[in-house]
Amino acid sequence: MTIERYLAHHAEPEAQAAERLDGGFGHAVEIPAYGEVETLFATLGSVPAGPRGEALILLVLNARADSPPAVHKANEAARRRLAQTASSAEPLSGGPPITAYRFAHGRVVLIDRAAEGFYLPEGQGVGLARKIGCDFALALFAAGRLAAPWLHCTDADVLLPNDYFDQTEAIEDAAAAAVYFFRHRFDPGEALGRAGRLYDISLRYSVLGLAWAGSPYAYEAMGSCIAVRPGAYAAIGGFPKKNAREDFHALNKLAQAGPIVRLAGAPVELSGRVSDRVPVSTGQALSRLTTRRRGLDAFRLPHPAAFAHLAAWLEALEEVAQSGDPGRALTHLPAGNSFFRSDVLTGALTRMGAFSAVRAAAARLPRGAKLRRRLHTWFDASRTRRLLQALSVGGITPLPWRVALSEAPFTALSASAENDLDRLVDVLAAEERNLAASPAGLKAATT
Repeated sequence: MTIERYLAHHAEPEAQAAERLDGGFGHAVEIPAYGEVETLFATLGSVPAGPRGEALILLVLNARADSPPAVHKANEAARRRLAQTASSAEPLSGGPPITAYRFAHGRVVLIDRAAEGFYLPEGQGVGLARKIGCDFALALFAAGRLAAPWLHCTDADVLLPNDYFDQTEAIEDAAAAAVYFFRHRFDPGEALGRAGRLYDISLRYSVLGLAWAGSPYAYEAMGSCIAVRPGAYAAIGGFPKKNAREDFHALNKLAQAGPIVRLAGAPVELSGRVSDRVPVSTGQALSRLTTRRRGLDAFRLPHPAAFAHLAAWLEALEEVAQSGDPGRALTHLPAGNSFFRSDVLTGALTRMGAFSAVRAAAARLPRGAKLRRRLHTWFDASRTRRLLQALSVGGITPLPWRVALSEAPFTALSASAENDLDRLVDVLAAEERNLAASPAGLKAATT
């Protein structure tokens, strides 16, 4: 009933056109495209045939009225090229224009929210585009016309591996979502290539730190690397209509709905390029890195001690869950010393309202699994990030990246923190890949 209720009350209008698309499909993948041409068609060409039948690509071409002229021009070029290269076209809707194109390797449904009169609303972007595509796929699933119980999401500048759809075939039914392993295609330019490698290192370093601390939210939140169970997607209300970090917020809710499986198959290949398509992205991060006044050598990573402080707080929450005594949230924390800054941690938690939230949860729920779940639902991925940021500005200062890598107990790197960035990326990627042995999400923290 969750899916039917979502489709009736919360789905985007474009989903209604799914009933006019003929045939059934094995897997479906959603791709938002904003001002992409060459990279888009490279992505489309990389979509493999699935193990359950014909693959369906939900391509959501999108722009706003205030998007730069170059974006509108690129969207028109993509629209025209798609029509010219398809073997057939089947109109499904005129408002907005929705057309099904047939290709040798599958079908592409173009949902055109970049056409004049059908632009996305001001301030919205990739989040709404993802929701439109996934809602269309969800309608097909509900009608029994999508064989695989997954809604795949990626981006218009990636290359998908040949086993992309196969990787989700054996995942347990309880999983709410899966995150694909990834690797960046680094720019050959020295400055941008170096910036890309440092950014990659920072992503993997943070996930490894979260996992080491025991956080249930230790996963990569990338919209290009997500697959979602239809029921879980409907239960969380679909993708939020945000122009940035829609992937982070969706996975935050999904982690509370069920396990997040970390996949360890062939990686999704991401583009390591400068971009301003969305306010928070790999492209924006690379832009900031390459324009740093102090240069890339001044790049810093969170202090490993910040993750140790997070681990102490998570252990304190476990004490509360087991005892039902909210006072344990404070008394279980280690005493202050030269390493552990209890004043910084308790100050940050107090400002976040953490102790009040713990007392409120303990007053309403008995000790055990329900209280544990409530505590971890309140202290979610967003508040985890806020705490780490507060620790960084409160005195547990980020370290030069080489120092952080060599001192962190979760990187498996020697004290030398070698200068070969490719080697560092490979070591950290291998460590992150090892996390695939266990799922993320609240199930791991609350059972």
